[in-house]
Amino acid sequence: MERQESKESLLLVDADPHERTAVDAALRREGRCVHTVRTVAEAVERYKSEPPAVVVATGPLDEEQACRLVHDLCAVDAEAVIVVASPAPSVEFAVTLMKEGAFHVLTEPTSLEKLDLVVTRALEQRRLKRGHQDLQNRLDLNERLAMIGRLASGVAHELNNPLDGVRRYVRIVQDGLQSGEDDLHEYLDHAMSGLSRMAGIVRQLLTFSRNVVMENERESLRTMLEEVVRTLAPSGSAAPLINLHNPYLDITVTRALFQVFVNLLRNALDAVEEKGARGRIEITVQSEGDEVCIVFSDNGTGIAEENLQRVFEPFFTTKEVGRGTGLGLPISARIVERCGGTMRVQSEPGEGTTFVITLPADISAGVQGTALQEANA
Repeated sequence: MERQESKESLLLVDADPHERTAVDAALRREGRCVHTVRTVAEAVERYKSEPPAVVVATGPLDEEQACRLVHDLCAVDAEAVIVVASPAPSVEFAVTLMKEGAFHVLTEPTSLEKLDLVVTRALEQRRLKRGHQDLQNRLDLNERLAMIGRLASGVAHELNNPLDGVRRYVRIVQDGLQSGEDDLHEYLDHAMSGLSRMAGIVRQLLTFSRNVVMENERESLRTMLEEVVRTLAPSGSAAPLINLHNPYLDITVTRALFQVFVNLLRNALDAVEEKGARGRIEITVQSEGDEVCIVFSDNGTGIAEENLQRVFEPFFTTKEVGRGTGLGLPISARIVERCGGTMRVQSEPGEGTTFVITLPADISAGVQGTALQEANA
């Protein structure tokens, strides 16, 4: 019966031609598939082109060569399985190799039988790693498929509502033309409104699916935040209070961030709507070393724990139909990422929500392209 290991290749590294031939022959007698090289450089190049299951280094490798072999192979593949058998290495040397990433170091003169036993264990380790990776890949695939399903469901839901309205108004216009009605403009206007909404949804989805590009125009952070507050702040005695703290850092940012700030403030206003004048929204700008943090906090309804992990998922929204597409936060997160920053959220149901944008103090790197369309979360 053929051994299972026979289909798993070994790469033998040995500079001594006589020893290399002997070890090669011994391993082949045990049913191994062996390829041989002489130097560390040859081993690395061979690994890049034809990765073996296990690398076996024998022969007169000194400490520097052995460390370089393990280090360079692990740089190519962090999951590389490497066995080193060197003439009577010190314990300290063996520990160093293990720290570099070696699977096993034979610390005493070794027989070919013992070397084969270690190779068997190394191959088993490789199979376990591959099995784990295969399982992880399947889980990742299932998650992506589930994500596609939710995305398709979201697209269908968002498009169906305006589509039904357009079809209804078109039928009314058709019936009106047959009966000789004169004024059908109102129904055509409603149909155009529905078509515009569908076009907007498609545009936002395309914006999210493509590589996010940024507009070149730049503006002071202070001016941009003040404009956002001035534009969106509701008026009247029942309006929530919006406080803008410390917006005076002397930095400029890409104009594309205006869309991010608009989305966050609109979401906060929706969250505190039921509180009326008791609603509070705090916008804070802080400098932390070489980073700038822009914080949007509200004392609104908060986000349920089961929804918190989905807020950046396309088309996920807890708002009623017509008040949001669920694309605002995903697009906002992509914009922030293109600026070299991050966006995170913290929330407690009934206590409020906090969004934190962290940007490098100099965010000019990577900013290019054209403006994005605005989307509501």
